[in-house]
Amino acid sequence: MNKKVFISYSWSNPNHEDWVLHLAQRLRADAVDVILDKWDLKEGQDKYEFMEAMVNSEDVEKVLMILDEKYKVKANLRTGGVGTETQIISPQIYENVSQEKFIPIIAEKDQDGQPYMPAYLKGRMYIDLSNVENFEETYEDLLRNIYNKPRHRKPELGKAPAYLFEETPNKSATSILLRRLSYVIDKKPEKIDRTIKEFLDTYLESLNSFTLKFDTRDSTEVGKKICDNINLYTDLRDDYISFINKVLLEKLEFDFDLIVEFFERLPSLEEPREGVGSYMSYTYDNFKFITYETFLYAITLGLINKNYVFIKKMVHSSYFIETRDNYNKEVKDFSTFYRKINSIDKYYKETFDKNFFNPMADLIITRLPKGVEKKDIVLADLICLHHAILNDQHWFPQTYIYHTVRAFPIFQKLISKRHFAKVKDIFAIQNKEELIEQMKKIKSKIEENPHQRFSYSRFFDSAPLLYQLVNIETLCTKT
Repeated sequence: MNKKVFISYSWSNPNHEDWVLHLAQRLRADAVDVILDKWDLKEGQDKYEFMEAMVNSEDVEKVLMILDEKYKVKANLRTGGVGTETQIISPQIYENVSQEKFIPIIAEKDQDGQPYMPAYLKGRMYIDLSNVENFEETYEDLLRNIYNKPRHRKPELGKAPAYLFEETPNKSATSILLRRLSYVIDKKPEKIDRTIKEFLDTYLESLNSFTLKFDTRDSTEVGKKICDNINLYTDLRDDYISFINKVLLEKLEFDFDLIVEFFERLPSLEEPREGVGSYMSYTYDNFKFITYETFLYAITLGLINKNYVFIKKMVHSSYFIETRDNYNKEVKDFSTFYRKINSIDKYYKETFDKNFFNPMADLIITRLPKGVEKKDIVLADLICLHHAILNDQHWFPQTYIYHTVRAFPIFQKLISKRHFAKVKDIFAIQNKEELIEQMKKIKSKIEENPHQRFSYSRFFDSAPLLYQLVNIETLCTKT
């Protein structure tokens, strides 16, 4: 069924009357049944009864009040036909709760650019058709109003987030910032640096709550307490992983120094707290594990998201490590985040009745989050090893035994020039000659020091080195 509207206007002058007539004709062309005095008021009819009938008719869904200077004056003075219609319309507007039937249409504005609005319409939303340049857009708004097809529809109600109803809801500050990140990326990208800093600051602050106190020196109980603490922090770690993963996935432009500053502060968690008297060598072993795992995941996420420039920056940045006493600040390289923790060995081996090569590595692998595979962590470990050997730094790839297949697609595909161009930043090089030089340098270092081992004493295979994974003969021989 067609929509029916009544147009109320003032006979101000011929130009204005023509404007109203053209609007009515345009509406009828768009299937709106317009009631207009020029068409529907016949000789002999009482014009006041006609107006009242149209304003009150249930068949008339909308009353369009065309507002110009004369309409405002007559309405305010309650004179003439408009005055009569005003006496009918105004109580309807004040008494009708919906107030949606009456639509003010601005046809003219004063010298200050203000619309001519009768007093009883002050504060009401209107449609402005007075501007020729915007006429088509606002005319569409009028049509949408008449047909109840708004430009912006209220979305359907979704479901409340499940975490609100969990028995132990995740109310951590990092979770809130993680949920905010998507909004910032989509709507406020200029705030990404502030959001990254706020998240990393909050993550560090949250880690403080995992500080341990020991009332025993029994090595098994100590190891259990450290492992339990590490598992307890997993949800917080997963927020960190999700946050960094999202930042790298979107290839965002952000201040990398925020990441550097975060890692410069991270080791301070491993130091005695203010006011702490005595402490044992294992007191902060949980934080040593967290420091190592946090860095390793940064490299891993760079690989997963193919953000190789990020990896290059991580392994080539200088880290001005902050300490709580502020006495011994030194510029360090990335290997300063390497950790080997022995305090959990006895507990781990007794509990699981197995002679593990490295309980610390097993803890990392058994706690992999969704979206991260063993090979991803192992590859990150091997990348760190590669750069450490080149620069005479120490990094033992503790997780390598969990990926015994001595092949990685990222290296195998280096036969392709196109692939090489994409991944070369991992090695911080510009061309294949530089990569070949790196491989030769590593091989030479190993040959010069045959006693240097990158394997567990009871495990047959050593960690694969880059020159063993890349075929120099076929490097960059294909497109």
